[in-house]
Amino acid sequence: MARTNSTPDAVELLRSDHRAIEQLFRRFERSRAPSDKRRLADRMIRELSIHAAIEEQHVYPLLRERLDGEAPKVLVALEEHHLAKLGLAEIERLDASDERFDAKVRVLIESVRRHVREEERELLPALRRRLSEDDLRVLADALGRAKTAAPTRPHPTAPDEPPANLLANAGAAAVDRGRDAIGRGIARVLDRSRGMVEEALRRGEVAARQARQRLGRGLERAGREVRPDAH
Repeated sequence: MARTNSTPDAVELLRSDHRAIEQLFRRFERSRAPSDKRRLADRMIRELSIHAAIEEQHVYPLLRERLDGEAPKVLVALEEHHLAKLGLAEIERLDASDERFDAKVRVLIESVRRHVREEERELLPALRRRLSEDDLRVLADALGRAKTAAPTRPHPTAPDEPPANLLANAGAAAVDRGRDAIGRGIARVLDRSRGMVEEALRRGEVAARQARQRLGRGLERAGREVRPDAH
């Protein structure tokens, strides 16, 4: 049946983000002046950082919850996000005149293009199959709100799964959105402090995951020890 509501749902919103990012990629590939490339790379950094944050906060957790068979694909997507953030962080630090700048951006572009193709071929169709139209619109509203409060720079060492990423994103976004208004020296100090916070959050997330795994193994062993007495 034809859709009567013109408001984009979550899948349409994510696809629209992908198209906007692809336009930035093509403009970069056509550009020649270092100043234009720097400006376009900075826009890529911002748009990709926001897009990754909202997917990690809302889309990927929902996919893992609703689509058990897709969980490995989501984990691969998270790792692809991590590698992209590492590349973005390096690009952010490089001057456009650096001989590696152009090469790093082009490698990033190809990596993200491959990630987008896989996401649009497998994960987004799976999301549409399992969620109702109402659920997809509720998710779109959540993504729209998350965009306005998402980090605008890459944070490769920050947690990328709930609940730790919710706290990390809030802190990172506050730093990111204030950086342009302050001096570079202060920004570097804030970056070091941010890195320490992100590392502490990631260690806490890893410790919590390991504790859950140990608890699961302990319960499994206890079950094996109790079962022989049951008969």
